[in-house]
Amino acid sequence: MRAALFETSGEPLTLAEVPTPEVGADDVLVEVKAAGVCYTDLRLIGGASRGDAGPITPGHEPVGVIAEVGANVTAFTPGDRVAVHALFSCGECDYCRRGEEEACVRGFTRLAGFGLDGGYAEYLRAPAAHVVPLPDAISFEDAAPFCCAGLTVYAALRNAGIEAGQRVAVIGIGGLGHLAISIAVALGAEVYAVTGSADKIELALERGAVWAGDAEAAAAELKARGGAQIVLNTANALDPVGTLMPGVAKQGAIVLTAADGDALPVPLGMFIGLQLRVIGSFFGSTSDLRDVLELADLHDIRPQIEAYPLDAVNEVHTRLRANEVRFRAVLTP
Repeated sequence: MRAALFETSGEPLTLAEVPTPEVGADDVLVEVKAAGVCYTDLRLIGGASRGDAGPITPGHEPVGVIAEVGANVTAFTPGDRVAVHALFSCGECDYCRRGEEEACVRGFTRLAGFGLDGGYAEYLRAPAAHVVPLPDAISFEDAAPFCCAGLTVYAALRNAGIEAGQRVAVIGIGGLGHLAISIAVALGAEVYAVTGSADKIELALERGAVWAGDAEAAAAELKARGGAQIVLNTANALDPVGTLMPGVAKQGAIVLTAADGDALPVPLGMFIGLQLRVIGSFFGSTSDLRDVLELADLHDIRPQIEAYPLDAVNEVHTRLRANEVRFRAVLTP
């Protein structure tokens, strides 16, 4: 099969013929129809050379069709359309037993594309327990970004305890944020989109936000309406979180899915005075992936994507590094 291989930091990926994975008794072989490209892929391949570890195939947003099932697999048959929850957790720790695979003690070592081969390939081996049905109405290209971007923001909102009727401020209208708006609206929230890019305001409103603008204006607007019960930060910058604080309701939740920097720009006294919760949220569980795909199917939520053949993987990475992708790139092996 053809796959894109990462070998050395700073070098382009290599397209090569490699053996098709063999499935174990509890695995499935997925013929990859689309694989999302995530900024996390750039971070992972931007690390040190793998040295003696050998090459690895990136990609943790794969969707496709079951090509083969292991001897113990009864939930799927060849031909089934599926999405892959690509944090292949241990299944044995306390977190995995509770259905919170994203908190598995094995961590990143079990993430496809980092510790295990991922979806930038024609085929992918995956544990059957980490595969969920893909609704027929969602195309493979549209489904792929839900395996990380959509999953991440859905899980973040769930972790914050989102309820219908709440005011939710979404900071950053990019790969995660544009999906977060639609998902929060589908969950019954009143969404305020926070962006410093004037050209994204109309898009945010089209995706269901009741208001869109910069952080300072958002703080004033939210304060006038009673404050945001949830602030979901999908941007790397943390400064907008601090600017938005006058518009946060008492007992509100600040949820961080991304962050660059060493400190949250919020005075410590404000945490106590407003009785705030700060939640770090990473990825999501297998059941979260199933739920967000069902929600997307029910409410016709789709990402804004750019689709490319696998051969263009290095071009896609270059565009992503330059912040030129709007909003998710997808490879079609």
